[in-house]
Amino acid sequence: MALLLISLSVEFARGAVLVENTLWQGEVRMEDDVLVPAGVTLTVAAGTRILVQPADNTKIDPEYLSHQTELLVRGRLLINGAAGSRVSFLAEGGSAPSRWAGVMVDGGEVLLNGTDVQDAEAALTVIAGKVNLDGCRLAGNRYGLVVQSERAGVVAAATRIEKNDYGIMAFDGATVTLNSDSIARDNAKGDNLSGRRAPVVPSVEVAVIGPPEKSRPITAVYRDEALPGTTVWKGRILIEGQLRCPPASRLIILPGTVVEFTKKDTNGDGIGENGLQIQGQLIAKGTPEEPIIFRSGEKETHRGDWDSINILGSDLAQNLLEYCRIEDAYRGLHFHFSNVAVNHLSLRNNYRGAQFQESLVLVNGSRFFGNKSGIQARDSEVTFTNNEVSDNLNGANFFRLDLTADHNTFGNNLSDGLRVRESRARVSTNLLAGNRMGLLVSDATSGSFSGNVVSGNLEAGLLLRDTGEVAVTGNAVTGNGITGISLRNTGAVITKNLIAGNGERGVGVTSFSGSFTANNLAANGKYAVGLDGAGDLEAGGNWWGGSDLAREIYDRHDESGLGEVRYTPQLAEPVAFDWPLTTLASDAFWAGEIRTAEMLNVRQGVALTIRPGTICRFDAEAAGLMVYGRLLAEGRPEARIVFTSPAEAGPSDWAGVTLERAVGSRVANCDFRNAEWGLHIHFVPLDISGCRFIDNDGGIRFRSGPMLLTHSLFRGNRIGVRSFFGKMEIRENEFVDNEIAIFVREGGEGVAIHRNNLHGSDRYNLRLGDFDKEDVDARENWWGGGDPLATIFDGHTEPYIGKVIYEPFLAEPVKLDFSMFPDN
Repeated sequence: MALLLISLSVEFARGAVLVENTLWQGEVRMEDDVLVPAGVTLTVAAGTRILVQPADNTKIDPEYLSHQTELLVRGRLLINGAAGSRVSFLAEGGSAPSRWAGVMVDGGEVLLNGTDVQDAEAALTVIAGKVNLDGCRLAGNRYGLVVQSERAGVVAAATRIEKNDYGIMAFDGATVTLNSDSIARDNAKGDNLSGRRAPVVPSVEVAVIGPPEKSRPITAVYRDEALPGTTVWKGRILIEGQLRCPPASRLIILPGTVVEFTKKDTNGDGIGENGLQIQGQLIAKGTPEEPIIFRSGEKETHRGDWDSINILGSDLAQNLLEYCRIEDAYRGLHFHFSNVAVNHLSLRNNYRGAQFQESLVLVNGSRFFGNKSGIQARDSEVTFTNNEVSDNLNGANFFRLDLTADHNTFGNNLSDGLRVRESRARVSTNLLAGNRMGLLVSDATSGSFSGNVVSGNLEAGLLLRDTGEVAVTGNAVTGNGITGISLRNTGAVITKNLIAGNGERGVGVTSFSGSFTANNLAANGKYAVGLDGAGDLEAGGNWWGGSDLAREIYDRHDESGLGEVRYTPQLAEPVAFDWPLTTLASDAFWAGEIRTAEMLNVRQGVALTIRPGTICRFDAEAAGLMVYGRLLAEGRPEARIVFTSPAEAGPSDWAGVTLERAVGSRVANCDFRNAEWGLHIHFVPLDISGCRFIDNDGGIRFRSGPMLLTHSLFRGNRIGVRSFFGKMEIRENEFVDNEIAIFVREGGEGVAIHRNNLHGSDRYNLRLGDFDKEDVDARENWWGGGDPLATIFDGHTEPYIGKVIYEPFLAEPVKLDFSMFPDN
């Protein structure tokens, strides 16, 4: 194929897509985004100088990835620099990190020889594809090299990655190979960082729709035409052009209808042009059993095969889309100056799931997944509730909105989960997890961000930039890869948040003039707070989790030119933190004092880690933990984990902790008090040691196993341990002052009870159930000094049930080390 030659000084139109093989040489000006699509090669000649016009756009075309100027490669990029004739990328108007996005590779192939890249957010970002660097220098950027998935690989020879904020960041199994003549050094905040996201486990699996059903007859075919009056669709509809519904017209689509679009690409940019344009009213109301489907009509379907469902200037009556599936589009939904309600939609495999502006929009119960961009909106009034924005490259990007966003999940997106700019936003009770960046808020003068769980993101959980007096309250910001909360030129009110278990810093501060008080900070990597600027931080009145603050505060005492963190007075006890969500769909980290009045569901595949010394209070009879994933509750003798109620009034104040096939759970040095059942265990192999079960209706109730129970105390329970076809060795424990210490309901053969002290029981130290036909091995226990049989209910009392084998028994109590129970 012939090459399109571009030399000397060139200006590109906005959103330029190279449609043929192209050669750059001389001096090239990139005034806006450039895309090298699949099947196209961009070659850059030796000595070429590429000047990039910085831009911080408020609109990103769906095929692009960044709000800044980018060179996006989905095809092939070949740069032929050499010694003495290098190729350079730099920003116009002076050098500074983050003035443009950089070179981004999304499934393409890149060969960079003798190339310098500077002034970028990331000199090179590789989402998927192969990159070879030879004799390159990536310097003066925020990030030198970012490699983001196991589908991405980079090999570097004779390459220098230096004098960036961060050198190399390799995430989620990405491969970076530096030959011995390559270096990554002298990067301000780290040369090599790696990590994996804590992914969100989805609530449901949405079925992927197969190819068009050729056996199903086509009901109607439309081309470039208009639909006057009222039109009703059902069956299978084929659209081979731009179909328009003019003002005053109405299109009604019945449940089960399949609408397919053929691909027409007249300009060769790879984007289909057929679609719907609604200026009247659209009513597309499917059902859960019979959704309406909008998809590509091509034999081999691809993202961008068709344009969009465009709703333009339709604000006289509300448009409704309900229980629809939209896929393979450029923009699945696209609104301007319209009134639209979106309920229970599934949007996947589009360049962008939805995009709108100057509209009144309600989005509820919908899922945006597997798109390049999940959703983008500007200059609109939006209510966004109970949605899932997951597994996209970019999640949600909202600009200048009046926004209410609650009970959503923004998860597993390769870039931002949720980006909110220049908006009046009320963002509450959302999960933002498993993204590169959880929540980014910029240029906001008001708004509230409360009761969100921001966890397991690769870099920062919450980034506030250039904001005024926004309120950040009651959020759990935990387990993020680098920084929990990052503050840059911000004046927010930050209070009553849990900031714990983040990889490097709990809070990173460049410039902050707001209020930071009554927060819980614990177990944050290197630093609880790290300053990056000359301003001071007033941080009195927070709880620091027992940290050595001389070591865990990074300020002027560690580096000249920085400000000072003033952290006195300190709170002696943690602020009670109300856990905001009822479902744990991503790994969570608890520290301090956690409260809930709900039954919290820990999904399969999710781990709840509880820091030693944490108090977990359940404030209702039905409250507790239902764990299908993993519970990692490993206290220490001097820092026990406590599960109880706020009042600690008596048995059954709260429901208890249930482990349901929660394989991999660990429980040690924990206290369970005032529950219906402290631990209720089904089909979990588990060792329990050093625990106390006090004043519960029941201590442990279990089925299956195998389990080992050691060095634990049971006191004041109606039943200490209850087994039903369980397998457990009960060894060296103290059972005292219970109504029944151990109750084996059925399947006694699986229970072995040795070297325990069982005494002071109101009824029985050991009782077999009326349906237990098997004997129980309970030799070598101390039964309180009297006749053991007087404290046992078994076949000696009821001839039709099994017997307890209690001889030989101990004449003296087992000497157990209960120094771990100082107030026992």
